[in-house]
Amino acid sequence: MATIKKNLMDLFEIEKMPEEKREDTLNRLTTLILESTLTRALPLLSEENMTEYEDILESKQSPEVLFNFLSSKIPSFEDIMKEEADMLHKELSGELEALNS
Repeated sequence: MATIKKNLMDLFEIEKMPEEKREDTLNRLTTLILESTLTRALPLLSEENMTEYEDILESKQSPEVLFNFLSSKIPSFEDIMKEEADMLHKELSGELEALNS
C-alpha cells in the first residue's frame, strides 16, 4: 500500500503542494481510486472469496490486510489500480486544461 501511495504522490505531483494539504489530498485520491478499482475488481472474486472479503470488512482490519487479500486473490488487482489512477489523472488534467483555456 505504501508503494501505491508513493506512486500517487509522483503521478499527481503531490510533493509540489503545500505541506498542510498533501496528506488530505493523497487520502482523497486514494479513496477515489480504490472505489473505482473495487468496482472493477470485486466481480472477479469467487463467491467464497467474496465472503472472505466481507469478513475482512466487517472485522475492520487494516487497509493493508484488505489490499494484501485482494492482491492475492485477484492477480491483476494492482494493474487495475494503476489503470484507475492513470484514468483519474488524465480526467483531472483534462479538466484543468479546460479551466485554463
